[in-house]
Amino acid sequence: MENFTSDVLLELIQNDNESETIEYKSNLNDTGQICKYISALGNAAIASLNPRAYLIWGVEDITKKIIGTKFDPYTSKARILPKDGNKKRMKNSNYPFITYIEENINPKIQLEWKEFKNVQGRRLVVLIIDVTHINQPIKYKGVEYVRSGTSLKPLNEFPEKERQIWKSFESSKFEMEFAKTNVSYPDIENLLDINFYKRTINMDIIHESDIIQSLIEDNIIVSSGNSFDITNLGAYTLAKDMNSFPHLKRRTVRITKYEGNYKTDNAVYDAIGNMGIIVGFHNMIVNIMRHIPYVEDYTGGIRNDIPQFPELVVRELLANTIAHQDFTISGMRPMVEIFNNRIIFSNPGVPLIDPMRFLDFPPRSRNTELADLLGKFKIVESRGTGIDKVVASLEEHELPALEILTKGTDATQVTIHSKKLFKDMSPTEKNESIYWNACLHYVNDEQINNASLRKRFNLTSNDSSLISKAISNAIEANLIKLYDEKAGRKFVSYIPFWGVSVQNRYKI
Repeated sequence: MENFTSDVLLELIQNDNESETIEYKSNLNDTGQICKYISALGNAAIASLNPRAYLIWGVEDITKKIIGTKFDPYTSKARILPKDGNKKRMKNSNYPFITYIEENINPKIQLEWKEFKNVQGRRLVVLIIDVTHINQPIKYKGVEYVRSGTSLKPLNEFPEKERQIWKSFESSKFEMEFAKTNVSYPDIENLLDINFYKRTINMDIIHESDIIQSLIEDNIIVSSGNSFDITNLGAYTLAKDMNSFPHLKRRTVRITKYEGNYKTDNAVYDAIGNMGIIVGFHNMIVNIMRHIPYVEDYTGGIRNDIPQFPELVVRELLANTIAHQDFTISGMRPMVEIFNNRIIFSNPGVPLIDPMRFLDFPPRSRNTELADLLGKFKIVESRGTGIDKVVASLEEHELPALEILTKGTDATQVTIHSKKLFKDMSPTEKNESIYWNACLHYVNDEQINNASLRKRFNLTSNDSSLISKAISNAIEANLIKLYDEKAGRKFVSYIPFWGVSVQNRYKI
């Protein structure tokens, strides 16, 4: 904030009346505690629809008396409270203070440090926490914090505040910003594929007024006097030519096919979408399926070319890649990279829920309007069962489980691998395949066991010991656990690590 002067700071201090978006400290240098304040203050700003929150050093908390501070964020090293909570054992590390904060606060937010050397003769330091363009609560080491009186508490202990924060995101969504303003209906027909829109959702509409009303209800356009504004949602999904919307073209999907198994291999195909993602979705699927490896099958004496990766899996993962991207992250776009032995689906942003819980947690989308429209066009599962279908289809085709990785706080990668025999799988691939199999069974009120896993990996009873060893490894990796600790050897079964065992089923 270039205009944040000492006069603005004084006015902020004098007018503040116990605001949840401002905190005063003298010489606080506990880095972990400061990170918790950033999370709590930022979340308070989000909930109250304030664009910024402030952490101010050199002012007394209650009296607002300016006393000055020696705290210097630029020269300080990170100071972290030890796990035992003993403040006497807290020491400076060699890690830069500001770098530690930037790496441990998620999502990436704009943090601006300002030093004022002479405010009523005292030195003050201000941290400005900018929460504009944020579409999820702010976390420190994966935990969201909120202020409760003078204490900092995990946000999940206050469900009403958590609902308020999520509700606040609805007021400033990327989808509802305008891609084009002051356009006529003929302009809309030139820019958006209205015929595709009507045809796909089986709208037998003749009157222009009815079409306009439907487009407004789907948040594709907004009425503005005698003209209309096209939303980002409308342009991103239905554009005839994305060159008409340059800022959105950078968000279209890029599909690249490499000659071998490495990015250093030649790219034999590299294309960027030039239509709205709903209009062009079918073409994207066709292009991906055209470039994946195929294997020959001679069942019944007739040759068939079978794709190494099921189209259902490709479709669901592409849809999720588009639907769950974070539009606040610039310089990145959804990508599909095709290698001979795998396909990688990448999107900007990290999931709002733990990837390990995709099968049992209710779906949560950061782009609700986009998700709703994709659901209306039958591109995504509105019930959130897409990942179930992916896991089940991979197992049906005897493929390894999907691999989900977050890249820092900026990107998510989902990888599917080509067919491998159980003996050729790495320990990690075996663990993940067993885990997702356990998840799929658990959500259907079933458990896995040695026999069911042999069936999953197309093994015989002679391979029982191999599966037993793999089960032990998955338990050791904390991915699965016993369903009934007291079950006899013949009745031993397993559930995901987050599942409820027999012994804990009736505990409160």
